Amino acid sequence: MAQIPKLDNAPINVSPFRDQARKELINILDTIRGKKTLYLDPKLSGSLALILQTSLLKEHGVENLGHLSTNPIQSDCKNVLYLIRPQINLMKLISAQIQQDVRQNHQREYTVIFVPRRTVVCEKILQEEKVHAMVKIVEYPLYIIPVDEDVLSFELELAYKECQVDGDTSSLWHVAKAIHKLQSAFGVIPNVRVKGKAATTVADILSRMQLEQPVVSSNAGISEIDTLILLDRHVDMVTPMCSQLTYEGLLDEFLHINNGAIELDASIMGAQEEGKKAKVPLNSSDKLYREIRDLNFGVVGQVLRQKATTMRQDYTEVTTTSQTVSELKDFVKKLSSLPEMTRHTHLAQHLSTFTTKPTFLGRLSIEQTLVEGQSYDICFEYIEEMIHKQEPFLSVLRLLVLFSITNGGLPKKNFDYLRRELLHSYGFEHMATLINLEKSGLFKKQDSKSNWVTVKRGLNLVVEDVDDANPNDIAYVFSGYAPLSIRLVQHALRAGWRSIEEIVRLLPGPHSERKQLPQAQEEVPTSNDIGLVDGRRLLVLVVFIGGVTFAEISALRFLSAQEGMTYDLIVGTTKIINGSSLLETLIDVQP
Repeated sequence: MAQIPKLDNAPINVSPFRDQARKELINILDTIRGKKTLYLDPKLSGSLALILQTSLLKEHGVENLGHLSTNPIQSDCKNVLYLIRPQINLMKLISAQIQQDVRQNHQREYTVIFVPRRTVVCEKILQEEKVHAMVKIVEYPLYIIPVDEDVLSFELELAYKECQVDGDTSSLWHVAKAIHKLQSAFGVIPNVRVKGKAATTVADILSRMQLEQPVVSSNAGISEIDTLILLDRHVDMVTPMCSQLTYEGLLDEFLHINNGAIELDASIMGAQEEGKKAKVPLNSSDKLYREIRDLNFGVVGQVLRQKATTMRQDYTEVTTTSQTVSELKDFVKKLSSLPEMTRHTHLAQHLSTFTTKPTFLGRLSIEQTLVEGQSYDICFEYIEEMIHKQEPFLSVLRLLVLFSITNGGLPKKNFDYLRRELLHSYGFEHMATLINLEKSGLFKKQDSKSNWVTVKRGLNLVVEDVDDANPNDIAYVFSGYAPLSIRLVQHALRAGWRSIEEIVRLLPGPHSERKQLPQAQEEVPTSNDIGLVDGRRLLVLVVFIGGVTFAEISALRFLSAQEGMTYDLIVGTTKIINGSSLLETLIDVQP
């Protein structure tokens, strides 16, 4: 099964974005004649795998393909291409390679392909390193990558850190540009609901773009997307810090899903070869995965057992009774799902080696206590013990951030103590990391009373007696905690945020509800409720600025599938994240 997902059943036709991205990259390659060496930004290789096969690059002259690193250029090709994000550290790597080539008298032509566009800062670095004149600069406007039928990624991994720590809002322009491209394809989105500082900035940029480059709506001004919900990740940092408990979420927590695939030891998947790696694609093209990915992991084993039992019974019938050709054909058709069954049985079995550990179960218990806003001393002592045992740094930080947010920060005495203990246990090179956490408000001194308990009660975030097998609430994705972000979406879909105005005000950043008008149209038929128009289900685009977790995506799919629901949902995000991958962007280890 290919890593490139099929998009046949997508709520809207996003295939042209992928086709266009593929075409534009091929056009860039074709403008450079002769054989080429292509060095990829390591963070872009997964994104490219969702657009095209490596074989297509070779068909267009790419003889050598590798990741950009500190190593010198190892190729006889005259043309060397760099496909990279505009990052300062990458400019320095490119400059070092070119300078080494010059010292060794290699005659080559260099092309830097910026994704999605060049920046003044990066060009200045190339000038300072005295290589700018030797480099041809090209832009590859890759703003939207369909990760699956209902998930679009803008591949801005550092968006949260840049906004919250660096004060760099350039990623917000990219988000607005991606949404503007969607509007160019599907019409101006009439209803916009916004929560958070970064989300408000994106909405403002989008308004300016619409004035400067108006989208002219077809179909009598009716957009295919009825509502845009813009959510700043900073509004809800509790959810990503919690351990996801859906099948897909746990795969990401323990095996790290990277652009629709995981890589793990082949032996885990039943292969005999020791030491070999296996790459397993995970998207809607796998029918069984589509069926079980959003389930709470506690019921996945049961579902797989039921399917295995059914297949065994079918096999027994075929071997012990005479079958018609039609019945045999049906049986063979069922057999085609055997590789999927085998794949997910191996994966589920491997996941259970993590989820049954006392350390994991203990962590879930303390997360639940933190989310409930109870037992401060017990939580403090648990985190203190983790630090003294030198448990994995990111695991400690996730609980520490959860502890700080749900308490509105920590009293100065406790804050200073935990900060000091962290530096003693993990090294003073992590000082910059802790400063980043303070800057972003994720680990801070308490300056006022926490409003978490009020928010939790007002939005019913802790749900008792959730039935994970037959859920009736989004809280099943965390076995009792309803993600705050998705509760906000739920209310926005029902009747806007006016009914929960006081609660929304307690959350970080401004909020607003806006209307957008397409060019040359005086009135757009809109309503406060989202529902059916002319008998068709409306489409809602939910955009997370700073990242979204798989558990939140599962909760949105659950909402959309409920009986009586009259809308389809599509997710846009700067990146699919979990608590560890998000905090990793804030880690700054100083030697």
